[in-house]
Amino acid sequence: MLYVLQFFLLPILLKGGFFATLVSNSLFLFAFGYYHYITFLGYQALPFLENSVYFLYPVALLLVGYIFSLILNINCTMFALGLYFGS
Repeated sequence: MLYVLQFFLLPILLKGGFFATLVSNSLFLFAFGYYHYITFLGYQALPFLENSVYFLYPVALLLVGYIFSLILNINCTMFALGLYFGS
C-alpha cells in the first residue's frame, strides 16, 4: 500500500522542502508501524509465546527516527528511490 500511495504522490514527494519530507516520512512511519503492529497481533495469538509486547518496541525507535529525519530534512522517498534506481 505504501508504494501505491507513493507512486500517486510522487509529484508532491519529490519536491524539495519540509512539506514533502513530512508527507513522505509520515507514509513510511505509518507503513512500518503498521507492519510491526500486525506482527505483534500475529505473535500475540500464539498461546505458547509470552511477553509478545516486545514486538511493539521498535515502534518507539521508528518515532525517534521519524523526528530526527524531519529535523535533518531526510526524505525517505528520495532515499528509497536512490536505492532502487541509483542516482
